[in-house]
Amino acid sequence: VIADATGHGLPAALQVRDVFTGLRMALSREFKLTRTLERLNNIIHCSRLATKFVSLVLVELNLSGTVIYCNAGHPRPILMRADGSVARLDKGGPILGPIPDAAYVIGIQSMEPGDSMILFTDGLSEATEDGDEEYGIDRLISVARTSRHLDPPAMVDRIFNDVVDFSQRTPPEDDQTVVIIKRMPPEPDEALA
Repeated sequence: VIADATGHGLPAALQVRDVFTGLRMALSREFKLTRTLERLNNIIHCSRLATKFVSLVLVELNLSGTVIYCNAGHPRPILMRADGSVARLDKGGPILGPIPDAAYVIGIQSMEPGDSMILFTDGLSEATEDGDEEYGIDRLISVARTSRHLDPPAMVDRIFNDVVDFSQRTPPEDDQTVVIIKRMPPEPDEALA
């Protein structure tokens, strides 16, 4: 899961905490992804907190490589294939909070050995250079493509270093989060088994 609440400070932090608590409870009961997000959406809509909008991507990864996901208004994750081609994870529904009866749909993808999934917050793609040009998705994809052979921590470092080089801004105006999941090729001994 990756999520981002509107606003800053304590109200936003409390809202995200409540979302993660709700997710843990729903997923421990094995609710479906879409039903979980519909229930969270209603809770956030009825919330008395000032922060009433939360974007979120919920991803379920299976050992077979099947990815089941639902995107609730969050920047679309990038599925970087081992060959450098890209798919975007766009199935889901609206941001959580403003529409009380919003409906969500799941998407299904497969991750082959060597594929990586990049989840990120908009603070990364919207980082600016002197307040004008945004870093953007194309730059993010380009860095992910050239670093796809690296392990996830090295890919994250490469992405953050590129954003810092681009923006020259310290500290960033918005939170910047990147999560990378990589399906590793089998070890030689595993392939023979």
